[in-house]
Amino acid sequence: MTKTRIKILIFLLVISFGPYYIYQNVLYKDARDINNEKSALTISAQNLEKEYAANPSQADAKYLNKTIEVQGIVSEVTDSTMVVDKKVFCKMNGEVKKTLINKQINIKGRCIGYDDLFELVKFDQCSIQQQ
Repeated sequence: MTKTRIKILIFLLVISFGPYYIYQNVLYKDARDINNEKSALTISAQNLEKEYAANPSQADAKYLNKTIEVQGIVSEVTDSTMVVDKKVFCKMNGEVKKTLINKQINIKGRCIGYDDLFELVKFDQCSIQQQ
């Protein structure tokens, strides 16, 4: 009788903790910390936009959802966004100083794709690496 009780207890424990394990390790994952990730590559904003404009699907395969460092001159700044060389739109992690306009900069972020309408490559979770 004790062997069957132990088997039942183990079965109940598996049923109880199985969904919790699946939720914690499969469904719910921590967000990526782009700021602490190493950049896959460094590219100029002009070259990145040229590749996307020439062949978006091939550029997506190469850059999409990767941590990339972009070099260029800041052309626009708002509270928490920045445009580099009028080609790359960056959603920054924090507020951006307006004094960065027309300065050479390196920005690290995650590439989230190409906006055909505005002809901009979009990045999020961006941080300034070098000014």
